[in-house]
Amino acid sequence: MKLPSLLPITLVMFLNGCSILPHAGPSFSSIKKIERQNNEFDKVYNSVKIVNLNTSDESIKNSNTNPAKIIFETNNINLKADNIGKGDTLKISIIETPPAILFNSSSDTNAPKTGFTELPSVIVDSKGLISLPFIGEITVVNKNPIQIKKEITDKLSGIANRPQVIVTVVEKKSSNVIIIGDQFSGKMPLTAKQEQLLDAVTMLGSNMYDIKDTLIQITRNNKVNKIPLSLVLSNPKFNIKLQDNDVITLINKPCSFISMGATGATKEVRFEANGINLSQALARIGGLRDNQSDARGVFVFRHKDDNEEKSFPTVYQIDLTNPNSFFIMKNFQIQNDDIVYVASAPIIELQKFLYAIFTPSVGVVNQVNQVSD
Repeated sequence: MKLPSLLPITLVMFLNGCSILPHAGPSFSSIKKIERQNNEFDKVYNSVKIVNLNTSDESIKNSNTNPAKIIFETNNINLKADNIGKGDTLKISIIETPPAILFNSSSDTNAPKTGFTELPSVIVDSKGLISLPFIGEITVVNKNPIQIKKEITDKLSGIANRPQVIVTVVEKKSSNVIIIGDQFSGKMPLTAKQEQLLDAVTMLGSNMYDIKDTLIQITRNNKVNKIPLSLVLSNPKFNIKLQDNDVITLINKPCSFISMGATGATKEVRFEANGINLSQALARIGGLRDNQSDARGVFVFRHKDDNEEKSFPTVYQIDLTNPNSFFIMKNFQIQNDDIVYVASAPIIELQKFLYAIFTPSVGVVNQVNQVSD
């Protein structure tokens, strides 16, 4: 018996979206229908959000995920790293103009002598006080050396001859930052120099990670910021001034995304800590295959957005047949563990089906012939 033509049947099955076609992954249409699933037992389907980057404001929002746009809360902050605090050690020297009255030294001649005295080092106590001879207790906490010098001079003026005072900070324990790395941790005191972020990083010495894989985490006032070390090195504005009680943590974070679908091969692709955008990600996987991929169906699957406290599994879709897509891709940042998926062109799925129908090795045609005989 003559085998009837299967082509009309094939075309009907294809046009109706037949589910038996072999796929390298979900089709463009099936991904777009995720939000329309109504299965109360499928929590994944019910929580997934579809974002069309060509039409949604999400594309603008994601432009702010670039690490270069991180804003540190350093503006309009009155840094007081040179202020004295509890536990600091001070050395106070007093010079009395001749003829010295209070701080006089013996002399074989009758010539007026300059009185010079170095008082023993004093430590600021838990109340913020120091005690000095002839003066008694004075409050020094939250004052800088110039203010302390003036106060001591004023108190000595009535009992010493035009005294001059020098206040030196010998050891500063009240203001410091904590630095943490895998093989090193410690404290760095803050001085009037106003130490910056890279001053803390250099404390790690040879215990550094690969620069391109290193994130600096800055914890300040119960808020956390992260910035790639390579960005701090390349842009001085991110080398921020440190503040008391900052915690600087160096994190080794090699980042990667997975490429799947009509990209030639499923593979993990590494990228630097300072991030890459979607156009760079597509370039690293060789771009779209002209004869296999659906340019409308470029998707980024993201389980959780690093830049949102509460976020849902999200599928971002971009249509590369739209010229604006090339601008949008440059603003959309790939995050660690993203999946970049390119849907197959519809004609490819038809070709797979026709191959399955008409290739003898599959056995479909042979089975039909046996039944016909």
